[in-house]
Amino acid sequence: MTALLVALLATLGPPPAGVPAPAVRGILDERAIHEMYVDVGGLTIRALCTDGARRVVLWHGEGGSADSWRPVLERLDGSIGACAFDRRGAGRSEPPPGERGWFEFVDELRRIHLALGFEHGYVLTAHSLGGLYARVYAADRRTDLAGLVLIDPAHEDAPALVRQGMPPREWERWNAARALPNADGVVEQVVARRARRAVLPEVPVTVVTAALRRDGEGWDARFLNEAARQGHVSIVRSATFGRHVPAQRSGHDVHLDEPGLVADEILRVVRASRR
Repeated sequence: MTALLVALLATLGPPPAGVPAPAVRGILDERAIHEMYVDVGGLTIRALCTDGARRVVLWHGEGGSADSWRPVLERLDGSIGACAFDRRGAGRSEPPPGERGWFEFVDELRRIHLALGFEHGYVLTAHSLGGLYARVYAADRRTDLAGLVLIDPAHEDAPALVRQGMPPREWERWNAARALPNADGVVEQVVARRARRAVLPEVPVTVVTAALRRDGEGWDARFLNEAARQGHVSIVRSATFGRHVPAQRSGHDVHLDEPGLVADEILRVVRASRR
């Protein structure tokens, strides 16, 4: 339920080129996805990466991990080097120290990107709450990114958009939780306020919207699907080069339900960013 709520709102081998060798240990599975551990100022972060020039970073949503991106990594064009990593407190990475400010969080994410071999001109792909983070990150680090792919991202105005489609008590409980530090150690309401002021850089932006949310007791899936669509269309309209893609066969986890669609959109944005 947490993932749905957040969405509506949004064999041993050498390390790949660009990764500092002393800080990385790598394990290669049969699908050529490397499990890697990078040291970021004494912090250990776990990632899954493919070979090739570093072009795509993938962020998971609330409650997710790098493993949720395996189906997409397996389908990406072989020329694209990509990494998904466990943020602190997720998967096999170390937990965050507690509540922290947005800029402290962003600086940590950027250090992780650098440790994985990403400097400038990469495409950031993000799911759910990660999609809300990604928009603010793109606005704050305008020269870092060459494009954005947002997969059923959380939206800053989700509380107002979804209220009529949710049971009142669940809406109140969820909205109250947004005022507290989450698993990343940041307060979602604070990030939402930054998102309302965020101006995206002039890069290609794709927003993918899940179209198959299901009715539950007291839930109106048709209303919630439309609320998500409205929020996502507003993101596209705010982008100079925006594209909206409905995922007609997917629930919230589009990267699991339709990984080929996500891989195709990543490839499209990578190609567009090279022009």
